[in-house]
Amino acid sequence: MGNYRIPKEISSELKITKSLFLFDLLFLVALGVVTLIFQRFVHRDLLIFYYIFMGITALTMIWRSSTNPKKRMYEILLITVMRKKSTYCAIDREQK
Repeated sequence: MGNYRIPKEISSELKITKSLFLFDLLFLVALGVVTLIFQRFVHRDLLIFYYIFMGITALTMIWRSSTNPKKRMYEILLITVMRKKSTYCAIDREQK
């Protein structure tokens, strides 16, 4: 039998630069495509503001949260929207 190396971690993200990951880049490209698709619905005089707004939104969505550094803002937004509002979750502030 061959000597195979078994990876210890398979869920790591691929880094492109110090703070930009591959998924972040793909997310920015996808949001850029969505921005270009919807630009025809924006008045010509407001296009610059629309691009600035979408750029700020894109950068905000890929930032990591300060309270939960493993999640990005778009993940937190999805969790907040998709959670059951009738379920109570206690938050233990004493535990660290």
